[in-house]
Amino acid sequence: MIVLVLVVDSLRADAPGFGGGEARTPLLDQMAADGTAFTQTIASAGWTVPSLNAIAAGTFPHRIGVSRWRHPYPKRRPTLFTAFGAAGFEVFSFFHNPRWAFAGTQARGTVGDSQNRAAICSALRAPRGSDRFVFVHHWWTHLPYRTEAIPRKPWKALCNEILGELAADPDSQRPRWRRAYLDTVEFLDRELLGAYLEAAQSGGDDVLVCVTADHGENWGESVPEGHEVGHIYDLHGRWLTDDTTHVPLMFFGGRGSAKVPPSQRLGGFARGVDVAPTVCGLAGVPWPGPLSDAEGDTLIDRGIESEEDLKLDGVSLEPSLVSGDPAPSPTALTVTSHNAVVPARYPKAARTMWRRFSVRTDRARYVWDGVDKTRHVQDAQGGLQMEPGRRPWAALRDRLTGAGRHYGEMSAERKRAVGPGPMLEKDQFPGFGDDDAMLDEAEGAAGSVGESMRMLGYTDD
Repeated sequence: MIVLVLVVDSLRADAPGFGGGEARTPLLDQMAADGTAFTQTIASAGWTVPSLNAIAAGTFPHRIGVSRWRHPYPKRRPTLFTAFGAAGFEVFSFFHNPRWAFAGTQARGTVGDSQNRAAICSALRAPRGSDRFVFVHHWWTHLPYRTEAIPRKPWKALCNEILGELAADPDSQRPRWRRAYLDTVEFLDRELLGAYLEAAQSGGDDVLVCVTADHGENWGESVPEGHEVGHIYDLHGRWLTDDTTHVPLMFFGGRGSAKVPPSQRLGGFARGVDVAPTVCGLAGVPWPGPLSDAEGDTLIDRGIESEEDLKLDGVSLEPSLVSGDPAPSPTALTVTSHNAVVPARYPKAARTMWRRFSVRTDRARYVWDGVDKTRHVQDAQGGLQMEPGRRPWAALRDRLTGAGRHYGEMSAERKRAVGPGPMLEKDQFPGFGDDDAMLDEAEGAAGSVGESMRMLGYTDD
């Protein structure tokens, strides 16, 4: 069996055609028609690194304690990689930043660059009778919306140009850059996805595909009044809104007679943390599988001695797929880390590092910042109202609207957060291919290109 998990960076739920979007995505649309899509999937974190961790570990990131790749990983916490590896699958993973992504975990399989189409197709093109798990984090849908690998220096210049235009003239520039973004979504559908499917199906074995995203994207339209776009984290990560956290989730194919039912659009709240148990369930792989006994300098002891000590948040959506019922969660939690608010700052204290929380309900989105105590409420029309801390009448309003219990839930989650271990040294992450040369260029580049990439979690030098 071939299992492909495709995480598309910054892909909003309403971008592809099957989500009602403007992008022309006939292949994704056909896969959705032949499979099942969840209409209200909420990312479990606001930006890439913690969200990828939540997807892979089925656990909210503030319980893992990793918000940058140089934070040590809990040595016994299972992931999709360890679960499929323990079940006998060959494991392959492809990232834009293969030097760093999941490099500190117990296992991530055979690693490659997600910008290398041929390498991904080679991993998917397995001999008949093979069992392979292939995880791809596709990056070209991220700012600056280019469909080619580009060096870091021009990457930084392009990003700064776009951000400057969005800040200077947002009304005229938003449609332009939204269209550029949609072009990259169409490129994925037109030039890459078909090749991936053809390669996966070439051996004649069962193929299971999951397509989702780490987070969404906006171009300043939901930034609170009084703020403007000034950093990439304003496009996602800093402001937890529907357009930055509502992502697609679609399953296609399956094993034997247990194929994913076709033509289903299921409601309820699916979540990023639900991906791992669902993919494992559909593939017939035990989740979470055995706890790892791995030892290593990049691992930290989080006190997970037995399955009873292991806290998992995700639930399998397989029963909903079979019954056609909505996803079971009545609300969806999203977390973002301090560096998305104050770029490149990673506090050691857990309650500072994991600072902004959001609960999405069927009537509104409630956002709470545990550091500066501000609250945001996003109504059904998408407007984000910001409050500078508690007002005298807030308690009464919260009781009348039912918001109080959601803010209480977020406060409780912050108290459960764990901080990172000591930051790991760079030399514990060997260079990957041409990565060393790129890092050398970044270290010496004017304007600290490497620092800009590090702020976003795509490198950690």
